[in-house]
Amino acid sequence: MKNIYKIIAVLAVCLVTACATQPSAQEMNYLASALTKVSAAVDATVRYRRAADGLPEAELLQLSTAHDPALMKPFSGLTIRVLRDGRDSAVLVCEARGGKALLEDAGCTAKLDQHRWNSGGVDRCEFTLDIKKICAR
Repeated sequence: MKNIYKIIAVLAVCLVTACATQPSAQEMNYLASALTKVSAAVDATVRYRRAADGLPEAELLQLSTAHDPALMKPFSGLTIRVLRDGRDSAVLVCEARGGKALLEDAGCTAKLDQHRWNSGGVDRCEFTLDIKKICAR
């Protein structure tokens, strides 16, 4: 009988944990809106500030958002990555410590490019956008 209670307790913890980690569409839409502002800031830095050339991801993100640190507040506890290809750039938001990819956006577009959080499968924290192709339009 004690084993049944242990099993029920483990299942309850698993269910609560699974529900707590699944983001809602409302949360992701809010983050998507915030991400388009960050990716635009990164895009402007990559395109027009030569001081950004050769900077690592974290430093480029810091330089790009230094004018408005509040841009990064919605992403507290998440992993933010930056991709640069020449004068084009993209920003990727993932679960903490580089877990599942949530949102991906090229800085040269007005709308968010990819909602990856609801793809259904395991979606690693890696860039998938072809920013040269997207930004050439």
